[in-house]
Amino acid sequence: MNIKAIVTAALVIGSSSLALARPYESQPAPQGGVTVQSTVDVRDHRTEQPEWTRPAPQPLPVVIQHPPILRTLANDTKINRTGRDMLTFARPMKLQSIKLQGETGKTSVSEVAIKFANGRQQIVQENKLLTKNGCIDIDLDGNVRSVTGIVIYGQSGARASFDVMGA
Repeated sequence: MNIKAIVTAALVIGSSSLALARPYESQPAPQGGVTVQSTVDVRDHRTEQPEWTRPAPQPLPVVIQHPPILRTLANDTKINRTGRDMLTFARPMKLQSIKLQGETGKTSVSEVAIKFANGRQQIVQENKLLTKNGCIDIDLDGNVRSVTGIVIYGQSGARASFDVMGA
């Protein structure tokens, strides 16, 4: 190593240590011969953790609710001459909603009565015309109910049929 390199390194090291050893800086004042001393604010951030290194907050859980899966309760049914169609189940079915979906022709639905396992019933006044690819949705009272039977009142056309589905 030559002498110029050693001298240059010593000057660089010495000047940086001088800068650290002298935290006050004198500046001449613009008025008169008074000098002003200002302090250099030296901050050491080794003890506090920067914001970008802090752990991220836990993400909120994502709850995915799928639409209920429809089950066919009665296929290609129609309201008979007495003006009603009765569906009874051998054992109670857990349902949240009932859907009447038109297959062919026209069916006039005036009322739907749902019978529950606890002996109560829910009567829904519909007064709607059920046509091909049309549907009537009925939400049951309460959350999930045990259904023992469904009675649909109205009138079906000659070639009308509809499906009864539950979710």
